[in-house]
Amino acid sequence: MINQDSFILIWMEQVSIKNSLCSDGEMVFENLDLRVDSGEYAVISGVYGTDKISLINVLGCLTTPQRGKYIFDYNDITMLESKNLDKLRSKNIGFMFKGLNIIDSLSVYKNIEIPLLHSDNEQKESLILEAAEAFGLKDILNKKARDIADIDRHRTALARAMVLKPTVLIADEPGENLSKQDCAKILDAIGEVNAKGTAVITFSDRAEIVERASRHIVFEKGRIMAEEVAL
Repeated sequence: MINQDSFILIWMEQVSIKNSLCSDGEMVFENLDLRVDSGEYAVISGVYGTDKISLINVLGCLTTPQRGKYIFDYNDITMLESKNLDKLRSKNIGFMFKGLNIIDSLSVYKNIEIPLLHSDNEQKESLILEAAEAFGLKDILNKKARDIADIDRHRTALARAMVLKPTVLIADEPGENLSKQDCAKILDAIGEVNAKGTAVITFSDRAEIVERASRHIVFEKGRIMAEEVAL
């Protein structure tokens, strides 16, 4: 949801990105221009495998591009020292990974707590409880992740991503492998996150995700081939 007070949150200009998982360092994106506004709900399609991971890593400030300019919330990412990049990422970016990355041996509470482990935030417990309440996890906080339903694993991943109230949520195939009904519940929850002002960037080709976004960005062979804005 974009309002009249929105601003450019993510601005990539002539960015080139290497495949971060291949030893030969092949360029998978070259001269990429990409903009995402604060509060926007964008879905990116046509990017797969290690190419997608490489793009998520740069978008999410886990790595920096090889060339070009990347401005995130008025910060030039290419100029930041590693420790400052880490601070910016932990404060501003929440990740919901394709495989969820839930630790089965930990409780739901401890999984949600993970982004707070290296934080000096004095409101840790209240933030965890707030996130649990927001995503319907309050009654199962003490259960081991291995013992909860699949939809609650997705809710736990979403609560963990949102526990520090980031400015943007990056979600890779949210709701994947759930029933149609449960997937809709997860996408509804992400929609509520966006409605409260958090920008959302999802990666998927699935129609049920694409139709919820305000902008659909379509890649082909590492280049943006089309952009569709919902009316």
